[in-house]
Amino acid sequence: MQTITIGLLGLGTVGGGVVKLLQEHAAKIEQTTNVHFILKRVAVAHLDKPRNVSLPDKTILTDQIDEVLNDPEIQIIVETMGTVNRARQAITQAIYNHKSVITANKDLLAIDGPRLAQLAKSRHVDFLYEASVAGGIPILRVLSSSLVTDQISQVTGIINGTANYILSAMTSENVSYDKALMNAQKKGYAEANPTNDVKGIDTANKLSILSQFAFGKALDPNKLGIRGIENLTAAQLASANHFGYTIKLLAIAKRLNNKLYTFVGPTLIEHNDQLAQVNGVQNAVAVKSNALGSSVYTGPGAGAKPTANSILSDLAAAATDILDYDCGSEFNNYHNELTPCSLTTIPQSYLITTYGTSVKPTNAINWQGETNGNNYWSGLTPVISRQELESFLKSFPRSSAVSYLPVYNTTKL
Repeated sequence: MQTITIGLLGLGTVGGGVVKLLQEHAAKIEQTTNVHFILKRVAVAHLDKPRNVSLPDKTILTDQIDEVLNDPEIQIIVETMGTVNRARQAITQAIYNHKSVITANKDLLAIDGPRLAQLAKSRHVDFLYEASVAGGIPILRVLSSSLVTDQISQVTGIINGTANYILSAMTSENVSYDKALMNAQKKGYAEANPTNDVKGIDTANKLSILSQFAFGKALDPNKLGIRGIENLTAAQLASANHFGYTIKLLAIAKRLNNKLYTFVGPTLIEHNDQLAQVNGVQNAVAVKSNALGSSVYTGPGAGAKPTANSILSDLAAAATDILDYDCGSEFNNYHNELTPCSLTTIPQSYLITTYGTSVKPTNAINWQGETNGNNYWSGLTPVISRQELESFLKSFPRSSAVSYLPVYNTTKL
């Protein structure tokens, strides 16, 4: 039995989950990896903060992060602090100190992931981050291992549990956005400041990471033209349901030749699509590939134990590399020169909703379906170009309120 010493940065929800699973699953971990993990030091911001997790007897709790990063006995650092700048500094220092690093920090990875991966490679240590996308779903290893020989053409994700919970509640319980958000906050599914979740920022960050693994191309989340769910209306949800659709916050990346078309925003999905069945805080990633066709991976996208389990799978992988003297291989070594493009530039079908009237617009569009309700009218367009959509929207008086949403998988490339 080999011994590997680890250090933990952060003891919040995820960090606490790592400690609990490391102890609860110790027997199986040791049997399957032939490694005995010793958690030597844990760094926290406040030593006197109440915590509902018990550390192993000999584990040292400290508020000095350098004590963890500079300990020569520690071989692997697990970062669960959840910040960006401080986490970047800590991870960089750990790598320079020849320690492998495991993180779930999708915000940092979307900004600086490729650079940190290259730094780790140059220092011959591992840099692993399975838990950064879709929590407990091992989607990054599926893409980098199980599908490594397949040619992927599209990935679509419901990869933010907070937004999915809110949309599920608005749809099934017929509650307002504000009420659904408040309930999510009460249940701990949403932060006090939910901006990153409801505005699609978190989803865009995760799509950037997914794209690296599926297509070999890291995306700049700030250039994705993100739309959030905070402005969705009851009229849109009711209209979508009338036409046989539900609305989900989707992250989409679709490859065609040397171009990668992307989109993050609320989208109509047919009721019989597997993604439409993903409700509450669950996550899902649908993959289209040449050999496999269509496959969908679902599971909990957040939470202490699901996320911690993904971290422990990285821990086992890093331990194996240390024992085999094989550290430094990139978690994802697929790289491609693709041109990012917006999926909104491609012809597709849309749900158009006008407010303040239940009368059909006079515009000459061959509507595929129509419905109206209390002070609104909605219609489904055929596949139209972006220019046609914009021309249609401009035809309304400035005083008119009009909204639109794309329909999933109607793009014509």
